[in-house]
Amino acid sequence: MRDLKLVDNMRELRIINGYSQQFVSNYIHIARQTYSLYETGRRLPDMKTVCDLADLYHISIDLLLYTDLSVDMEQISDAPASEYMAVTPENNAIPLNGTDARMLTNYKSLPPETQQEVREYVLFKKRRLEARTVSDN
Repeated sequence: MRDLKLVDNMRELRIINGYSQQFVSNYIHIARQTYSLYETGRRLPDMKTVCDLADLYHISIDLLLYTDLSVDMEQISDAPASEYMAVTPENNAIPLNGTDARMLTNYKSLPPETQQEVREYVLFKKRRLEARTVSDN
């Protein structure tokens, strides 16, 4: 049997996404104290709970159970700027640093409606900054 990474991944994903134990336990319909026992490894969640967690984080059950997600995130955050690239609609390459890559990873883990809110907020901030720049000149 493969080595289970569930306990570490539960905590890692919760922290990366900025969720409290209370938020996660409410989402999966269990008591916060029960969730805390899962995160510390004193109890293992049932299959429905594992499915609910995978749904919350938009990842596969296999990834949640068996992949060490903390290692992947540390590698991303420590990567140099040239390690990752984004391509604009005009086919221009933009280098990304580890923080940028981690932000995009977090963004992609959000539900579609939340991704839309993030896009709208970024456009709002960009327009506001552009308006300030024009008024300052």
